[in-house]
Amino acid sequence: MHFLTTIGIILAATGAVLIYILKRPLKTSDKLLIVILVTFVVKFSFDEVSLITENRLYSSLAAAFGISTIVTCGWYIKYITDTETGFGVKQLYIYLPLVVFVAVLLVFFPAWTTQTGSTSYNIGLVTVLGLILYYFWFCIDMLRKHQQLIRENYSGAPGSITVNWMIIIIVLQITEFFLKGVLARFITNIDNTDINIITNEYCFIIMTFLLVVLGIWQKSIPVFIPTNEDITQSTLQADDLKRYQLKLEKFMDESKPYLDPELTIEKLSEEMRIKKLMLSQTLNKGFNKNFFNFIKEYRVRHVEAELKNKSNAERTIMDIAYMSGFNSKTGFNRAFKEVTGKTPTEYLEN
Repeated sequence: MHFLTTIGIILAATGAVLIYILKRPLKTSDKLLIVILVTFVVKFSFDEVSLITENRLYSSLAAAFGISTIVTCGWYIKYITDTETGFGVKQLYIYLPLVVFVAVLLVFFPAWTTQTGSTSYNIGLVTVLGLILYYFWFCIDMLRKHQQLIRENYSGAPGSITVNWMIIIIVLQITEFFLKGVLARFITNIDNTDINIITNEYCFIIMTFLLVVLGIWQKSIPVFIPTNEDITQSTLQADDLKRYQLKLEKFMDESKPYLDPELTIEKLSEEMRIKKLMLSQTLNKGFNKNFFNFIKEYRVRHVEAELKNKSNAERTIMDIAYMSGFNSKTGFNRAFKEVTGKTPTEYLEN
């Protein structure tokens, strides 16, 4: 077994143990992360056996395990925010196309051992590519929903509550498939063994390192997800919606809760003493904004007001931004440009 692959397996095993020890009691997302690490070990072990024996069955099984990690990465993204729902049989249905593919592969294996470029090889390649694209779309959809939930519940998104780094893991797996399954197929002057060794070792060690380090650092992010029944029973009528709008505007002007950089929709609902569902509906229907954008505009307007205040003449714009509830320079600059149409520098010059 090659040196970097051995290091990767040791790192994955160590990471799984650390996650189990440091993050107890384990949430669903933590358990899924351990599953991903274990699957990586199995996947790259099959790759190593394939290199040694030159048996394409093992490389095909490795590809199947690799695709399964893409699916599991999608579920991991979902359960970072969905901290209450368990992982059950219903979630396993999405693995069914992959299971069918592996079953066909095992039953009709002799047809897959023909030389590269044969009809059976091309069918297998297209099938794997289709599965990868399907599951990659699933991961992107999970990430989109994750980002939407964050913006509906949090007024700021520091690195500890985002999970964009998982896309790197998914893209690396697709890159590995492209190098081993596609590039080697069309470029005949490249030694396939060299490609396999490079992708097996470097992709494995990079993905494992990121999963262990960022997975331990990643926090679960509890969010408010109303059920359809809750929404049906608590839908605001026009008069109630207007009343809640006025109440919210008055509270924002008088209490200035947006100055809290860690403000969440749960905190705001507690301070206003109204249900989270009512507050969420007021924002979405009354103001046509999610929680993040609603608070962002108040913070930017507060910065504008403070910049015009002569008593703040010696303060820097970032001092005022931090006082107004922003918690990062990048986030402030982006929010300021979105609300005012100008960068902070352009605004000051004018």
